[in-house]
Amino acid sequence: MIETKSLQSVNSYPNISSKYLTYPNADLSQKTDVAEISKKTTDIQEKTEKKKKSSKKALIAGISLAGAAIITLLGVLTKARGLNKKIQDILKKNIDVADRENILNFTRLKEHINFSAKEGRALKISNFLNNTANFKDCYLLPFLNKIPFLRGFAQKTSKVYTDTGISMTQAAYKHANTTYGIFDKKLSELIASKPSREIQELIEKRNSLISEHFTPQNIPQRAKQIEQIMDNVGEKGICITVRDTFTNLIKKALTKRDISGFGEFIAEDMVKTQKANYIDALRKTRDAILEMDDKIIELLKNGIDEKTYNNLITARTNAQKSLNNAIRTEGNDLFDKIRDIKIGSAPNDILGMIGTTGMLGIYLAQAEDKNQRVEAALTTGLPLGLGMLSTTFATMKMFTGIKAIGFGAITTFIANTIGKVINKEYQKRHNIKHQELEIPTLDKTVEGLKDKIVPQEHS
Repeated sequence: MIETKSLQSVNSYPNISSKYLTYPNADLSQKTDVAEISKKTTDIQEKTEKKKKSSKKALIAGISLAGAAIITLLGVLTKARGLNKKIQDILKKNIDVADRENILNFTRLKEHINFSAKEGRALKISNFLNNTANFKDCYLLPFLNKIPFLRGFAQKTSKVYTDTGISMTQAAYKHANTTYGIFDKKLSELIASKPSREIQELIEKRNSLISEHFTPQNIPQRAKQIEQIMDNVGEKGICITVRDTFTNLIKKALTKRDISGFGEFIAEDMVKTQKANYIDALRKTRDAILEMDDKIIELLKNGIDEKTYNNLITARTNAQKSLNNAIRTEGNDLFDKIRDIKIGSAPNDILGMIGTTGMLGIYLAQAEDKNQRVEAALTTGLPLGLGMLSTTFATMKMFTGIKAIGFGAITTFIANTIGKVINKEYQKRHNIKHQELEIPTLDKTVEGLKDKIVPQEHS
């Protein structure tokens, strides 16, 4: 009897239902419907599959856009020279086409051209932008040198940058040596049939000059000479001298409202005489080599047919052109690169990369879910990452001053634009409202800084 009452008392609650137990008078509508569960499972699987396909399409679109970005960046390489290229075009316009291959020092040419008012403004803008590149470096390097650990960091990064510049210059001279080897092969074939002691001696003498002055092995020692030139500027080297000059110009701008000094390329002007002397020494040796090339051709031309003569002229032109390019690389690019390294560009660039990586890490750490991480990666990680790559690329190509600034700015802008497009497509495919995502990005950070800097009106 006791068991019966227990059951009855339990059955007195008609709404009791369980995943495991049902009672005769329980609500049958609450029983698990196997068919409905199966249908829901199928729907979930279909939605998951659609999301996978959507994500795959978004990934393909992203990769395609990234590929397009890389192609675009390669195209930007030429445009990134920006104002500097315009200045070079201005310098070239009054020079005969035949002489352009012989131009070795654009810094000196600027002193011999009468610029129009428009060209003069372009030159001053170029100088100002070049100054901004040196400005940030010359104040940081002295600070780093005061702390042993940071001083070692600055020295190591500067060495890496210098070695990269040396390698680029060595590659240019290696190519010049190769083209001269092709020229010599054609000469050897000609004098084999008609031996000429005079021509052979000219070739040997010319090659001796090339071996002594214009081979990859010559560059490390000459790079040290350039470093010594920079160390001898002023009493404490070019970095301190540039820093002190900027300090005086800033004081002048604040007290006398005079900013005219920023229209001159300060670091370049400090060593323009040394640069001219350095390139002149290279030019004298080059001119001796070209003179012997011309004499060799003159001795051969009467004994060969027109086709052979033209082939010989082409080989000589290619050899001389590659030698001029190598000397320009050394006398302008390597010289200017070492100048900027001595002012402090290397540690500043590396610290910028480290700061960029840290900033991206902070952004990603603040992301609350996958969608916010995607937005942070696309709108912040992509531009910051390509910004670092552009810095590395600029270093490898020995871009200095405005070239490096222009290249970095353009690549970051393109990457930022592409990241926004990919992120917008991702949000659209996943039905994500942009307003729901509060992850900090570069644009939001800038807006936040504006709010702090610009005084707010209070009612």
